[in-house]
Amino acid sequence: MRRNFLSLAVVFCTALAGSWLTGQEQSVVPAVLIKPVTEPSAGARDVAKLAPGQRHLYLSAKSGMEWLERVNKADGRFLSGFIPALRTPLESDNYLHQAGAAFALARAAAFFQDARGAAIAKQAILTLLLETTTDRSARFTAAPEAFLNRLAAAGTLTLAICELPNPAADLLQSADELTNYLRAHLQTDGSFASAVEDKNARAEIIQHCTGAALHGLMRSHAQKPAPWKLDALRKACAYYHAWWKQNKNLPMIPEHTAAYAEAFLATKEPSFAECVFEMNDWLCGLQYANMDARRAHWAGGFSGSNDGKTQPAAPDIHSAAAAASLAEACRVARAAGDAQRLQRYRTALENCLLFVTTLQYAESNTQHFADWYRQNVLVGGFHLSHQDGNLRIDYTQHAIAALVQHLKYVAE
Repeated sequence: MRRNFLSLAVVFCTALAGSWLTGQEQSVVPAVLIKPVTEPSAGARDVAKLAPGQRHLYLSAKSGMEWLERVNKADGRFLSGFIPALRTPLESDNYLHQAGAAFALARAAAFFQDARGAAIAKQAILTLLLETTTDRSARFTAAPEAFLNRLAAAGTLTLAICELPNPAADLLQSADELTNYLRAHLQTDGSFASAVEDKNARAEIIQHCTGAALHGLMRSHAQKPAPWKLDALRKACAYYHAWWKQNKNLPMIPEHTAAYAEAFLATKEPSFAECVFEMNDWLCGLQYANMDARRAHWAGGFSGSNDGKTQPAAPDIHSAAAAASLAEACRVARAAGDAQRLQRYRTALENCLLFVTTLQYAESNTQHFADWYRQNVLVGGFHLSHQDGNLRIDYTQHAIAALVQHLKYVAE
C-alpha cells in the first residue's frame, strides 16, 4: 500500500533521531513481478478531490508554471533569474537554460491545459529557433561549439517542441531537422562523435549533454516514429550504460533514464529497463533519510557523488533532477510489473519532491518582501538551497519537470 502523503509530510518535517547517509552503496533490489499495468491517464486534476499532500505538489507545480510565464519577456526570452536580496535580475543568459525553461513550461502547460503557458512556450521556442541554422536537412545552433554544446541544445529544443500541446507542422519539421543533426553525429558504436580530445572534457559532455540528445530523440520518435531512432537508442543504451558503470555519477542519470524509459515503453525491450533499474537503484542510495535534528531539513534531498562514491553535502535544487529520474523509473517499474522497485522509487520520489518544494518561494515564506515584489517576482520560483535564495529559470525548470511527471504518471 502506498504511503500516505500526509504522513510523509509529517515525517519530513519532524526531526528524527538516527544516522545520516554513510556513502555505502545499497545492494541492487531484486525484481518482484506483478502484472504489468498501463500508465494512469494524464491530464489536469480536480484540486478539491486531491489528498493534502498531492494538492500541495499540484499547487506547487502550477505556481512554478505561472512564475515562468511571468518572467518571460516580450521578445520571447525568459529573464535568467533574480537576486531577491538586492532586488535585481541576473545579468547572465544561457541558451540551454532558455530551452530548458521553454521545455518545462510546455510540459506544464500541456498538463494544466493552460493556453497562455502554451502560447508563451511556443513563442520562446520560435525565438530560440532564430538562433539556429541549417545545413542540408540538419538544424543546429549557430553559436560555436566552444560556447554551446550543440548536442544538448538540439536535444533540449527538440524536447521543448515535442512537449507542446499539439505542436504545429512547422515546429515538428524543425524538430525533425534537429534530430537529423543528432543522427549525423551518431557513431556505429552508439556514442556521439566529439571533437574534444581532453579526457575530462569528454567525460563532462557525456555526463551533461548526451542524455538530453537521446531524450529529445525519443520524444521526437513519439511524434514521428522512425526505425533509425529506436536503433540509435539501442546502441546508445549499450554504449553509455557500460560507460556509466565504469564512471558512476549522478548528473548523467536523469536524462538517460528519461530516454531509456521512453524507449522501453515503446518497445518493452528488457535492456532498456535493466539500464533504468541499475542507475536508479544506485541513485536511491544517495538520498538522505533518517536525519538527526540538526539536518532534518536535508531529508529527501540527494547528496553528490565523486568517482561513484557519495560526497556528503547539503542537498539543493539539483535534487529535482533526481526526482525527475525517479518519476521516469516509476513508469518503467509499473510497465515491467516490478512491484518492489515501484514502491521504492515512488517513496524516494515523494520524499524528494517534499524536499524540493521547501526551496520554492510561496506566500508563507515571503511576507518580509513588499507585496508587489512578492507577487510579481518571487512567488512560484525555486531557489538554489536553504542558504542561497537566488532564483534561476533552470532551477524552476527541473522542479516543474519533476513535479508534473509525478502528477501525470505516478500520483493516484
